[in-house]
Amino acid sequence: NNQIKKHNQFHDSIKRNDEVEQAKFQLKTSFRRLNQLRDLESILDAISSEIMWVNEKEEQELVFDWGDKNIDVYVPKKEESYSRLMSDLEAKEKEINKLNVKANALLSDNHPASDKLLAYLETLQTQWSWLLKITKCIHVHLKENSAYSQFFKEANETYAKLQKQHETIRTKFSCDKSTPLENLTELLQNLEKEKQRVLENKRQVQSLVSKSKSIVRLKPRNPEVKSTSPVIVKALCDFMQDQKGILQGDEAILKDNSQRSKWLVTGPGGLEMTIPSVCLIIPPPNPISVGLANKNEQYYEAILGIWNQLYINIKSLISWQYCLKDMNYINSLTLTMEYRTLIKRLETHYQEFVRTSQGSEMFGEEEKKNIQGQFDKTQQHYDTLIIQLPIFSEYTFCFVFKNEFYNFMCLEGLQDLHRQLEIAESGLTSHLHVPFGDNSVHECSVHIQKLQVQNPFLYSECIYEFFGQKCAKNKYNPVSWKLSALKALLQSLLQAEDIVKVHEARLTEKDTSSLDPIELENYRSSLKHMKNELELKRELLTTMESELSKASHFNSQISDSFHKCDVDLAKYSEQVNLLGDRWRRIQTQIDNRMWDLDKQKDRVTQYQQSKTSLEFWIDNARKRQDTLQTVKINDVQMLMDHINQQKTLYNEIKGKKDKVDEMQKNADNCAASINDYELQLASYSSGLETLLNVPIKKTVLQSPAKVVRQEASGLQAHYIELLTRSSDYYKFLGDLLKNMEELKTSMRVHESQSQYTELQLERDSLLSKLKLMEQDKNRLQRLEEELARTKLSLETEIRSKQRLQDEKNAMFKEFTTIKTQFEVKETQIRHCESDRDKADRERMSLKSEIERLMRELRTVEERYKSRLLSSEKEASELALKRDALEREIQLLKQRPSSLTRQTQTDENVPTIDPSKLLFDGVRRKVTAHQLCDCGIISKATLDDLLKGKKTVDEVAVDIQLSLKGTGIIAGMTTGAQGKMPFTEAKNKNLLNPESALMLLEAQAATGYIVDPGFNERMPVDTACSRGIVNTEDRDVLLKAEAASMGFKDPFTGKILSVGQAHKHGHIDKETTIRLLQAQESVGGILDPLLGVFLPKDLALDRNLIDEDLYRALNKKPTCYLDPATGEKITYSDLKRKCAVEPVSGLLLLRGPEKSMTVKGIRGEVSVSELVKAELLDKTDLQKLNEGHLSCREIEDKLKSYLYGSTCIAGIYDEANDRIMSFYYAMKEGLLMRGTTLELLEAQAASGFIVDPVNNVFLTVEDAAKRGLIGKEFKNKLLSAEKAVTGYKDPSTGKTISLFQAIEKDLIEKGHGIRLLEAQIASGGIIDPLESHRIDVSVAYKRGYFDKEMNEILTYEGDDTKGFFDPNTKENLTYLQLKERCITDSKTGLILLPIKDKNKEKASQESRTNILRKRRVVIVDPDTGLEMSVREAYHKQLIDYETFLDLSEQECEWEEINIKGPDGSSRLVIVDRKTGTQYDIQSCLNKGVIDQNAFDQYRSGKLTLTELADKITSKTSSSEMTIAASNVDDMVTCSSPTQVAPSSPTVRKRFSSISITVSPPGMFDDQSPVAAIFDTETLEKITIPEGHRRGIVDTITAQRLLEAQACTGGIINPATGERLSLEDAVHQSIIDESMAAKLKPAQKAYLGFEDLKTKRRLSAAEAVKETWLPYDAGQRFLEFQYLTGGLVEPGNGRRITMEEAIRKGWIDGQGAQKLQDTRNHQKNLTCPKTKLKISYKEAMDSCMVEEKNGMKMIQASSISSKGISSPYNVSNPGSRSGSRAGSRSGSRRGSVDYSSTFTYSFTSTNFSSNSLC
Repeated sequence: NNQIKKHNQFHDSIKRNDEVEQAKFQLKTSFRRLNQLRDLESILDAISSEIMWVNEKEEQELVFDWGDKNIDVYVPKKEESYSRLMSDLEAKEKEINKLNVKANALLSDNHPASDKLLAYLETLQTQWSWLLKITKCIHVHLKENSAYSQFFKEANETYAKLQKQHETIRTKFSCDKSTPLENLTELLQNLEKEKQRVLENKRQVQSLVSKSKSIVRLKPRNPEVKSTSPVIVKALCDFMQDQKGILQGDEAILKDNSQRSKWLVTGPGGLEMTIPSVCLIIPPPNPISVGLANKNEQYYEAILGIWNQLYINIKSLISWQYCLKDMNYINSLTLTMEYRTLIKRLETHYQEFVRTSQGSEMFGEEEKKNIQGQFDKTQQHYDTLIIQLPIFSEYTFCFVFKNEFYNFMCLEGLQDLHRQLEIAESGLTSHLHVPFGDNSVHECSVHIQKLQVQNPFLYSECIYEFFGQKCAKNKYNPVSWKLSALKALLQSLLQAEDIVKVHEARLTEKDTSSLDPIELENYRSSLKHMKNELELKRELLTTMESELSKASHFNSQISDSFHKCDVDLAKYSEQVNLLGDRWRRIQTQIDNRMWDLDKQKDRVTQYQQSKTSLEFWIDNARKRQDTLQTVKINDVQMLMDHINQQKTLYNEIKGKKDKVDEMQKNADNCAASINDYELQLASYSSGLETLLNVPIKKTVLQSPAKVVRQEASGLQAHYIELLTRSSDYYKFLGDLLKNMEELKTSMRVHESQSQYTELQLERDSLLSKLKLMEQDKNRLQRLEEELARTKLSLETEIRSKQRLQDEKNAMFKEFTTIKTQFEVKETQIRHCESDRDKADRERMSLKSEIERLMRELRTVEERYKSRLLSSEKEASELALKRDALEREIQLLKQRPSSLTRQTQTDENVPTIDPSKLLFDGVRRKVTAHQLCDCGIISKATLDDLLKGKKTVDEVAVDIQLSLKGTGIIAGMTTGAQGKMPFTEAKNKNLLNPESALMLLEAQAATGYIVDPGFNERMPVDTACSRGIVNTEDRDVLLKAEAASMGFKDPFTGKILSVGQAHKHGHIDKETTIRLLQAQESVGGILDPLLGVFLPKDLALDRNLIDEDLYRALNKKPTCYLDPATGEKITYSDLKRKCAVEPVSGLLLLRGPEKSMTVKGIRGEVSVSELVKAELLDKTDLQKLNEGHLSCREIEDKLKSYLYGSTCIAGIYDEANDRIMSFYYAMKEGLLMRGTTLELLEAQAASGFIVDPVNNVFLTVEDAAKRGLIGKEFKNKLLSAEKAVTGYKDPSTGKTISLFQAIEKDLIEKGHGIRLLEAQIASGGIIDPLESHRIDVSVAYKRGYFDKEMNEILTYEGDDTKGFFDPNTKENLTYLQLKERCITDSKTGLILLPIKDKNKEKASQESRTNILRKRRVVIVDPDTGLEMSVREAYHKQLIDYETFLDLSEQECEWEEINIKGPDGSSRLVIVDRKTGTQYDIQSCLNKGVIDQNAFDQYRSGKLTLTELADKITSKTSSSEMTIAASNVDDMVTCSSPTQVAPSSPTVRKRFSSISITVSPPGMFDDQSPVAAIFDTETLEKITIPEGHRRGIVDTITAQRLLEAQACTGGIINPATGERLSLEDAVHQSIIDESMAAKLKPAQKAYLGFEDLKTKRRLSAAEAVKETWLPYDAGQRFLEFQYLTGGLVEPGNGRRITMEEAIRKGWIDGQGAQKLQDTRNHQKNLTCPKTKLKISYKEAMDSCMVEEKNGMKMIQASSISSKGISSPYNVSNPGSRSGSRAGSRSGSRRGSVDYSSTFTYSFTSTNFSSNSLC
């Protein structure tokens, strides 16, 4: 036993041994580390393997050649490999996700190698993201290269086809004069058929021309192909390299593509970079494709020309053959043959030949003359036959013939008489053509003379004896009278037209008005004179109308047998009416202009009087202000008097504000009057131009309205400038009075410090003046040298010497004065130092610094004295040199040959190597010669340097101002926190971001970024890497740094100064002036090539700046912000406010001392701000300073104002006695989506998203991370949260409040009012700048509120009730909804109770509409936005099978109680998404559900969706449903015998159709209306077919097709395919006339091409440029907005309203107008009800086809509202008759498809106003 005990004790001692324990621990640790190492090795191997796989795929794609070689071969193969790659990527993504899960597990266990693992993961993620970008680029390449290949294939095929057709026409239709007439006729028929085959190529040729403009360029991708012009490339994705990058869509210039995988390009900003070639595409246009398409088009036109030529040739040959045939036949005639008809036929054929032979290649001019000769001979032959006939005398007329000879002679005489009558008749029966014009009267006279020539024969004796006198006169007189009347009419027409033209020309002489009342009165007098002239000549109109009546009367007397003499008087009547209208338009225009000029004269006079008086007053006030500012103030009393005078003047200036506003109003009225007058002139000229179809020359003049507005703006600017000067000077005098009083009452240390600071500034000023004196000295020396070179006369030199000597004396006197002032200040310093014996080490350092400064000043003084002496000595030496030069000149005149010897006197003097004379400039070295060339050092100084008389260091001290400047503002300093860079000051809220960035820009523009902590200067990149500046500011500061180093011109490669860069458009003017002002305040304009500061004048001479910038700098613009006041200030003035750091001499801005703060909504709030906000009074501030009140007590006192929120925090579920967040309640089905979003927006706008379960207040980002809100709400809630953090003003960049954002149209007004209402109801308006709530009264004072908004929010009408009570279904205000809430006793949070349905009294009324939805939401992985299943399928994010599966899971169940005619009712549930419905009683009878489940649904334990799931899981509906936009239009057929259609045709269609109708807001699909659903035949038809049937009117059909065309193309209802207008015509969906009407709508989608810039404009831009009429443009914009957003031309991308505003397409008002869909134009007629509706209402009332989601609008010939269709009568294709049954009432209706059953029901879910 003892041994056992000892053994146990031994074991216990071992267990208790520390070494054993330590060994165990080490062993465990070793095992754990071993396992960790194995895990690390395993996962790193896996990650490395994936990285290698990704790299391998990347390398394969990077080296692929996307050129044009073998494109037909590699494109199909590449498409297959791309498909495989995408499949591999999908599989690989799953594997990588698994790796991420493993890696995250190791990271969460704090693996020792977490940093290494993270590095591997980041590498994998980076490579993976890069590969995904490459795949997107590949997709684009495949698409574009396929289009390239297809285009050239089609183009070459078309060319070959045209060649074949050309050859066919050329060989098949050859002919000549030997071709028989029958063959020619056959050739002509075949040629006409051939034209149809030629025209078939027209569409293909035009299509190729259109496509050619969008074909990319592939040949330049080949490095062997050299281009003579720069090749532009476009980035397909973002790419970054060495802090240089290019963004997707950016363009660059290709420099070198010798490497297949990487190209050298010059990117934006002129930076060169190497980019993978797969990321770049050479965009259209492709000259080769355009040339080939044009070649085909020209070939096609050439073939048409050949056809036309052949057609002319054949026609001329045919007419020639006929002529020859007739001439041969006539030439063979004898006396006994009938010849009259033959000669007429010959004339017809000859005229046909003359016409067709024009342009014919078959007949030359000689042949035509030959044929004409043959024709003349034939006519002579005909005349010979006539002459051979015997001429009968008066004795031959006997009526009794004795033999056959006399009978024959009589017959021949009658034939001769007949011939002469025909000749006379032809003169009367020929067409009378009297053209209207200058020669019309002459033409009438010619016709009258012809009739008079024919008159003798008609009145001859034989005619009188044979026919009688009456017959001849009846033929002749009406024609003569009619021509005489027509002649008179034409004369009056020409006179009237001359008068009208003269007056129209006088009315179109002026395009604008005048600002001279005298000139206006003169023009009015001339108009009055014109009016009187017209009145005097008005009888001409009456004469013209009477002459027209006469001509018409005589024209009607001509018999039908002489119809060719009937002149068409319609054109003359039209001309008379037109002249009358133009006459009246002139009179109306004169009256309108006289009235407008009277009104305009009064307004011009009123404006000029107000302007003149205001100008006189402003000039007088400016002089008085100048006088006050020049007065020297000696004592306090004088200052008080001066302040009173300034106050009086300031009040007077302030009181003139009404006069300025009145002047501005007069100017606006005057300008508006002038604009109206100019518009009237332009309208008249444009109308006249359209009426006459003659362009009117217009002179482009400056509008006086513009002059008026410019004058008014300038005058207002002068007034504001005067008011600002007066205000600033008044404040300055007040500050001066305060400072003087402080100087008299206190001499404390703080005052001493300020005096010292002022002394330092004065010292800087003295130094600056000394340096300026040095510059003056150099200037003096240059002047002396110039005088010596120019050899001016002795008298001029003496006067110059005296003037320079006077300047020296004045400078010396000024220096003496400055020295005296310095001695006085030195005495003051000594006095101050005697009172500061107990100062700390800092004060001692200040004293030593002062002593050092004194020594420096003494040194400067001595140096200046010595320089003055040397200057005088040099002046005397110059005088001696001048005398010597004069003597030399005299000697040279006497002995010219001695010139050569005397010029070599100094050539042996030893000099220093100029390359060693280097000075340290800004960022670079500068030589002495360069300094001399730019005028910084004199030539004498350069000679001294070269000869070794002076060193570089000695000269550098003298020109330190030009080399380094006087110093930049280095940072900020505060008493408590010390000195700091501007970025740190910005982060500590001591400096606003805008001011901090400007000050950093000033540092960069003068050479370096300064770190004041270490007194170190560095470039921007170094400062960025050290954290001295923020990374997001890097690009801005690099541009500012280029002002010191130079901008590189991307085209020439030259270095440009900032002024030159502005001139080339690389930097805007405002930034340029700001950077130049900083440089000038430091030492001058910085020359980037030399690295030295130059005076402005010298910079202007060296073209560093231009005259515009020079003048702008002289005006000393206020480009910077004063951190203390926030006001604009110059950089020099800002430097004067700086403190000088004692040791380093740095200039530092004084920062505000941090006041006591408390915690606010989003940050710290100063106690002083709470006093300003009237939340605390001054006694509270005093208690806080005395320690009687703590910050914590203030926070508790103002809890509702500082943090937290009294908004509705969540939901209280009474049925389950639980508290829930809104989002979770929505997921549970207790809240609808819209209600949930409204309540969450109210929370976000009130400060925080509330977690009611844990009583936590969170930002939107934190709430999203905790899952308190869904991703689908995040973006909208972030937008609502800006009501707390503030909105950014896009024009100024400042933070503004919610109300200000509403005023600037940055947020929709209705939405903003709802957020404001939530803020007020939850504690008060939130001030985004100060991060706390304020009362409404304070908000009104600060401009966050106005009276109108207050009235809107206090009004409790239906329009302001923007929140929904889920219990009562009422619309309430937020405050009313809060009153219905309860307060949680534990947390004090306000909760919205959801009533327990079990406790509610069972309702006896039938449940008409209970709606429950279940949606499937898909999140876009790229954008994070949610979308419907259909949208995801259209964007190819899911395949078709997934689409069908998810669509089946979506439902929108509604319970409907249907009542029959016998009073019985039945309960039906309907899925409004699919149309599926179930009869509850039938399901109970069939056992699909049991009574228990139905009772649970009735009691509320089962939701409608859960009940539907139970039914659908056990059965599938075979019922057919037609549901309509109104539930009134729903009919249920549970069996074929219940409801039978009226005809077999309808019954067949009725049994096969399955259509779901979309009520308002039920479908998320935003596609346009695609087709018509004929409710009478129950068939889907196209929109044009509906128009042909008479159930859709013309305007509505065109509008519906416009909506399709402007949103992507005409929809083929059979396939759902979008088509261009040409394809739609080709497929017979629309006709040519409709296509012509739809072209503007198609351009609204494709873009309007700017003729100047060749850029495609959107519809909104086209409206702004007046290329698209406003009405049509607004209509297209509404269509696009309703179907997904405005369309970006070129790519068809839809953009949001915000993006459209940023792009400048529309303004805020235009966006609000588009978003207000209730007020959209009602430009459609509902095909069903025949009422006027908007396109939004048409979309809402559409039916949606189940299989493809196509929208169809219902149509019928009889209105469902009892209105007869107005289109049945006018359209021949419309149906007549009516349908059985009718609808009545606005919310109750029925559909009758048989004569037996009618099912009616009641629905209150939708408003009838939304239905058509």
